[in-house]
Amino acid sequence: MLLSLVALKFAASKLLSGVVGRVFLLLSIAGPFVPLERIVPYRPKQRVFRTGLVVDLLHFFVDGLAIIVLVHISYAFLPAVTAWAGIHLPSLSVKRLPVWEQFVVFEASWTFLGYWLHRVGHAWGPWWRLHSIHESSLELDWLAGFRLHPLEPWLYHLLTIVPLWFFQMSIPAVIAYQLYTYVLTHIQHANVDLPMGPLKYLFPSPAFHRWHHAKIFDASGKRIRNIKNFSAYPIWDLIFGTFYLPDERPLSYGNALDVPEDYLGQLAYPFGLHARVLAWKARFWARHPGLVRPSATARERVLPLVDAFESRVSRLALWPAPASPASALGGINSSGIVQEE
Repeated sequence: MLLSLVALKFAASKLLSGVVGRVFLLLSIAGPFVPLERIVPYRPKQRVFRTGLVVDLLHFFVDGLAIIVLVHISYAFLPAVTAWAGIHLPSLSVKRLPVWEQFVVFEASWTFLGYWLHRVGHAWGPWWRLHSIHESSLELDWLAGFRLHPLEPWLYHLLTIVPLWFFQMSIPAVIAYQLYTYVLTHIQHANVDLPMGPLKYLFPSPAFHRWHHAKIFDASGKRIRNIKNFSAYPIWDLIFGTFYLPDERPLSYGNALDVPEDYLGQLAYPFGLHARVLAWKARFWARHPGLVRPSATARERVLPLVDAFESRVSRLALWPAPASPASALGGINSSGIVQEE
């Protein structure tokens, strides 16, 4: 009994510290990115309080805490797994290399592996149902990168952490890599316009990843899964023939076809249970119409404040929305041809 109480108190303290940490992390990320997306926006008319914001915030908080727990569990089992498999870590160690060399070696090998994992995720049905949660975003910004089913980032974190541990990378190299990948995720999905010129063929950019999220169609006009821009770095897509980065801009996003715009529905979607979950939610709110949900009066009071905020931040933009033919474009078809939606 005493041990159970101690364990419960420890778990509660970790959960509380995790929640506080997530709030601080959210504020530290939103601080620079929200103004940046208004100063140099890719889509100046996109609102800060855009479609799916609440769902993505839930993914950020709930999924983030779940991932922390799962990653710690994974770390706890690594010594037992390596001992059982007879793996001798010193033979894989890169710890003696300079920090920047450790970073480059791991990043090159991991992005190559990540390219093929991502590509498999679009081709293999069970993984696609998991990955399609991320691909369902209708609008992209700094927070959209967190829209992931908890099982997918756990798998990717496991596939990242295990090599980091096997390679015995030094602590500074690990910290540098984790910070770099975290910031890169936000930059790739951010609603910012960053002209890069020829460097767009070498380095990650929002424009490059944005086409991966674009709605695409086959020659008959039927929507299909995206088959372009799988890697963080364009080099792997250039090598394997999946690079696509035209001058035009995609109009609409949402590469997944039927993922619900509901947090619980998205958690259940990979298992085919989303219809049951949504039906249960509908029955629950029908029985408890006033529970938690804001009343119409509260919404009427809040919405004008939101509109006023959006109007003010929209004035920060350095340039207006581009007058481009792409404003009427939906995506690319299987032949790589830009096609109207």
